[in-house]
Amino acid sequence: MKITQAIKRVDSPTQLRWWQKYRNRNLVIAFLFVFPALLNFLLFRYLPIFWAARTSFYRYSFFKGFEGFVGLDHYIKIFTNDPEFINSLKVTLIFALTKVPIQVVLALALAVFAVRNIPGMGAMRAIIFIPVVTSFIVVSIVWGMMLNKDVGLVNAILQTVGLPRMEFLSSKANALPSIIMISIWKDVGYSVIVLVAAMKGISEVYYEVAMVLGANAWQQFVNVTIPMLRRALMFVIVIGTLGAFQVFIPIYQLTRGGPRDTTNVIVYYIYKKAFQFGEMDYAAALSIVLLAIMLIFSLIQMRLMRSEDVD
Repeated sequence: MKITQAIKRVDSPTQLRWWQKYRNRNLVIAFLFVFPALLNFLLFRYLPIFWAARTSFYRYSFFKGFEGFVGLDHYIKIFTNDPEFINSLKVTLIFALTKVPIQVVLALALAVFAVRNIPGMGAMRAIIFIPVVTSFIVVSIVWGMMLNKDVGLVNAILQTVGLPRMEFLSSKANALPSIIMISIWKDVGYSVIVLVAAMKGISEVYYEVAMVLGANAWQQFVNVTIPMLRRALMFVIVIGTLGAFQVFIPIYQLTRGGPRDTTNVIVYYIYKKAFQFGEMDYAAALSIVLLAIMLIFSLIQMRLMRSEDVD
């Protein structure tokens, strides 16, 4: 509206040409600012997706390149003749369905604590958020040393209190739960910050009305806080689920998919197919299947957000 009014106030063609030149210059400057981000998405996001999609329909190798068109053969094999993929999908689902609920509940509890305006709470929020900005490689190495059966800190503590030493990362029963615990520790801080920001946006009027109606602290939390956090909770659930389907670093660093494929998640299985067995074409097809799974979750998120807007 302001631009239109400014153009209408231009009296002469010379002034109009000056205004158009000035506007075009601003558009060029704005484009130059966003160009690096656009280039990043093009080169490192979209082009790899298109390349993987194309490769999945061909027979491809590092040394010979594209050899022949195979159509849907790779996809048919994935769903009909690849028990290792089915196992990796099962492990990934177990990982996601275990990690995400625990992480969301823990993040909600920490957010209720961190939202309080008391001395030192800013430092506490920073401490909670530190694992998020710490390299996952570093986190995995440190936790690997702490969970070591022979010299790890955790087993030393267990032995101090009279409990036997445990095999955390080399046991079929404990490897996946240990990876889940490490991932929650790494990611929960992000969910906490999102929920704290959402809680700070809730008007105090709702709590005052609830108090007038005789609601105690728990009833206020259930009937006021949770409903007002629906969008934020949906966001952290979906983001957490998408992240769980892409877990790779702690698996690669600590277990290499073992013991006996109990931590062989989809992304690590794709890595093995591509870089250990050299089956880049089949790995590309697996990547597209994983992309489809992620897309489904994204569409679910958009649908849920839209339905909440309608409500």
